[in-house]
Amino acid sequence: MKLPLYPVSRAPGHRRLRVACAAFTLIEVLLAVGISAIVLAAINVVFFGAVRLREGAAAATKMTLPLDNLVSVMKRDLRGIMPYSGNSVLVGLMASDTTAVGMSQPVALEIYTSTGQVVPGSPYGEIQRIDYALQDPTNRMAPPGRDIVRHVSRNLLAVTPEAPVPQHLISGVQTLQFSYYDGTNWATTWSSTLSNTPIAVKVHIDFTPPRVRGVPATSPIDFLVPVIMVPRTNTAASLN
Repeated sequence: MKLPLYPVSRAPGHRRLRVACAAFTLIEVLLAVGISAIVLAAINVVFFGAVRLREGAAAATKMTLPLDNLVSVMKRDLRGIMPYSGNSVLVGLMASDTTAVGMSQPVALEIYTSTGQVVPGSPYGEIQRIDYALQDPTNRMAPPGRDIVRHVSRNLLAVTPEAPVPQHLISGVQTLQFSYYDGTNWATTWSSTLSNTPIAVKVHIDFTPPRVRGVPATSPIDFLVPVIMVPRTNTAASLN
């Protein structure tokens, strides 16, 4: 059954309402997409720049820490050199032309120093023998060059000489050179026949250039250590 259609009467002054649908034009959409792309590109540049900066800082720190440790250890050993008195069983001669037990490669420098750590319950005192040497790396993944190895001997009163304990300091070294100042001249060697001790020791270290392109080469290291000797006497002063 169909309902009858009646005409809709319009009163005077009646207005027809129009509903407007809000929408973006194509130009506005393209403009918004372009601005979003620019913002995302800027964020991407800043983010990856920060990541590269962090990686560079980490690499620089990783490279600097072994160098700082190397210089610190060598300076401490050289400052603590013990003078040879001739009648001491604990202190021997400082020399760059000596050999050490258990070392297949030549010694760059052998010293007796007072840098040994005194541990409660340990029979060893603060005096220890230190041998510095350049050795071929045992790790195949090591960088090109050789290793600076610090050999430590604590038992100086052993009847049978014991092999020193090796301590790896740094890899990738090309040259390790000690120079000695006797008060007048500099010498590149210090013979075991000399009973005195140099006034200062200078250390020069050259590093092997890296094989990988883009990796910066390590700058050479030079530092000077004065050897301060405090004379000892058995004469006791009496106070009146």
